[in-house]
Amino acid sequence: MHDDTRDRVVALERDVKHLSQQVEDMADKVSQMHQLLMQAKGARWAVLTLVAVGGFVAGKLGSLVSLFGLR
Repeated sequence: MHDDTRDRVVALERDVKHLSQQVEDMADKVSQMHQLLMQAKGARWAVLTLVAVGGFVAGKLGSLVSLFGLR
């Protein structure tokens, strides 16, 4: 019975070590994603501006097409 308990503890220690490594890897990835998002903060505003301008132009083109009867 003592050997069985020892084997279980050894297996649990191995699993905990593996899980700890996985958590450390995920924390590194989250940190990298956070840094990337912080760098892209200005680009996000540029993209939103382009989308707004594109929507405005598309709306005006739609009204011009109906005005000239090209539909």
